[in-house]
Amino acid sequence: MSDSDVVIVGAGPNALSLAAHLRARRIDFRVFGPPMKFWRDMPSSLNLKSFAFATNVYVPDKGHTFPEWCRGRGLEDFEPCTMASFAEYGMEMKGRFVPDLDPTLVARVSVGATGRFEVALADGRTIGARRVVFATGLSHLAYTPEAFSGFPPELVSHTADHSDYAFLRGKEVAVVGAGASAIEAGALVHESGGRVTILVRDSQAVFHTKMNPRRSLYARLRAPNSVVGPGLTGRILQAFPIGPHFLPEPTRVRLTKRLLGPAAPWWITDRIVGRVPILVRTSVVGAERVGHRVRLRIREAEGAERALDVDHVVAGTGFVPDVDRLEYLDPELRRRIRRLERGPALSMNFESSVPGGYFIGPITALGFGPIFRFVAGADYTAPALARHLAGRTGPVERIARVFNATARPPASAA
Repeated sequence: MSDSDVVIVGAGPNALSLAAHLRARRIDFRVFGPPMKFWRDMPSSLNLKSFAFATNVYVPDKGHTFPEWCRGRGLEDFEPCTMASFAEYGMEMKGRFVPDLDPTLVARVSVGATGRFEVALADGRTIGARRVVFATGLSHLAYTPEAFSGFPPELVSHTADHSDYAFLRGKEVAVVGAGASAIEAGALVHESGGRVTILVRDSQAVFHTKMNPRRSLYARLRAPNSVVGPGLTGRILQAFPIGPHFLPEPTRVRLTKRLLGPAAPWWITDRIVGRVPILVRTSVVGAERVGHRVRLRIREAEGAERALDVDHVVAGTGFVPDVDRLEYLDPELRRRIRRLERGPALSMNFESSVPGGYFIGPITALGFGPIFRFVAGADYTAPALARHLAGRTGPVERIARVFNATARPPASAA
């Protein structure tokens, strides 16, 4: 069994950003996983849901942002930028800043009798590590409503399962959800030749409006742009991303859940409106298998219930930060991780209740705030965690020590 000081599990933008900073600090580390897999597996006709300037691999060297990469190739450098171009950019950053990445999947992470981590790889190798950073992004975190539990994948699937929807050609399909992934799935099923209906629980399906990057001074002052879109709250969060971590736990969780509700990007509007029926104020209250089809029991605005029979259901119901969904964690290790709701409760240095076990990426959002739901969170996470792993203390850490010395103990996150 070979050893490493730090092992990073995952190879998406958060993992690559951290690895680049660790490499710059000459910290012994290894990183495992298929690079940029989540992004490379996206349907080819989709674009990023975020601005280009908010979606980078955050490396220590200047001149390597995604917008700069796009401009060098004559591509759109604000929005919309394609998923494929971001995946290509990420692969180039991997080759330049993390050349030793090992694409092997991690099968199991456990803690040995000596307290060191044991990282078992899918090819049978085992790596020992003093510290492990879990950075697997949205992989494993797809949420499907309880009403669809027990259905086989040929009848019910999640948007995260698909790179294309050609298999639904000629089928009756229901897409459940109101967020970007649900609305985009509706467009893709329709364009693949499926007959699709989108079921939205809220009173409307929200579509963002296109932003003019050259807005007037008044518009910019009234709603300054940020990595999570226009608005003063987003701008404050961008300026001080670690700030929500010091809010009372209920306030922070409420802010994270309520800011940026379900909405679709503006560029999908013409591919949906007038083409795909959207039933609003419609909830799925039950589902059953009827032969080779799914019978949904839906409740409509007036409270009446009716049946809707379809060949397939696509859940566009997002992702949930849930440690128990990380199947590569040994059950005993999972048990030892203190929770904030279902996600990990973390220190300001992203360390869990298991010493040496760190989490970064979307699974940390309840602990650190809305920005950390997105790639933009890596702008803070990568240099801050690299500094901590190198044994350095930054100004935020020094301020936090004073804060923690005078603040009340945090609420239990069990």
